[in-house]
Amino acid sequence: MFISKFSVENWVGNQNKGFLKQVHFWPEIETAIKELDGHRKTLVTLEAEEETHMAIGGGTGKYVVYLTFNNEDFHYVVDLSKSDEEMILVVGGQEGFYPAKLCVDLDTTIKAAKTFAELGTMEKSVVWERDGVFEPV
Repeated sequence: MFISKFSVENWVGNQNKGFLKQVHFWPEIETAIKELDGHRKTLVTLEAEEETHMAIGGGTGKYVVYLTFNNEDFHYVVDLSKSDEEMILVVGGQEGFYPAKLCVDLDTTIKAAKTFAELGTMEKSVVWERDGVFEPV
């Protein structure tokens, strides 16, 4: 496993009752992602060494996924069949506006997360965008 730990937010009122956990097996991460509900559980973060991490926010069929290796350049999973029209999503306990193309489905989210968690790389079967620039993987 490439990542060493993951965190799950669980909002109760205005307090995060989530946890940080050492990673043992992929299924525990997959379960945490599938439990995102866009209300109380709104963010899962997969962490490696130093600044490298992936964040998965949202829930109920709409997820925003980004990956960074240095906490300066951010790579977002995008769905090119969707527009830039903004949608409301709750991520990290806060409601925000996100372009529809950044709101991807669960299958795409799971593929991207599993590849990063296990190998520390960007999943090649999904489309990534960095700072508004599409990039082949």
